[in-house]
Amino acid sequence: EKLMGSSVKQMHSFFSPGSVAIVGASRKSNKAGHVIFKNFAENKRRGVFSGEIYPVNPFENSVLGHKTYSSVKEVPGELELVVIVIPAKHVVDVMKDAASKGVEAAVIISSGFSEIGNDELENQIEAIAKEAEIRVLGPNCLGVFDSRTGVDMLFLPETRILTTGDVVVATPRPMRGDVAIVTQSGAFGVA
Repeated sequence: EKLMGSSVKQMHSFFSPGSVAIVGASRKSNKAGHVIFKNFAENKRRGVFSGEIYPVNPFENSVLGHKTYSSVKEVPGELELVVIVIPAKHVVDVMKDAASKGVEAAVIISSGFSEIGNDELENQIEAIAKEAEIRVLGPNCLGVFDSRTGVDMLFLPETRILTTGDVVVATPRPMRGDVAIVTQSGAFGVA
């Protein structure tokens, strides 16, 4: 029972973080970082997500009206979770910044690691995470979706605008309920 309680507490940062930085947040609506940041911002506006949100992108001044920070280190105060949506070659530097900031958890959406034979890069991330005791989900994953807490890292847009101007549901989000799905397959996860 003690182990179970400890394990659940260690997962808390993924499902109900007090603060989250989206590294790679973008003003470009076709970018995964834009979709993920918009999900958090919309859920915060609706009162579903209660944590603080911080867009991180050294090339943007603001995203969706939120001041943008050039690095994780520049985010004010404590930071519980980082969601990383940038090219793989930059993830090690972000993880180093997250470690120095005292981040508890990281979700690495980015691809380009062991799944394409880039084991060295993934090993570096693993070493940083172990040393700093950062829980990691990923790399190359869809992230976490929790309808109760408003955590939504699904980078597939919920709606799409057709050439006719009609708005249609593209990737509906599951409604609140008592069923959970944990899957290693992104295809099954969004089916």
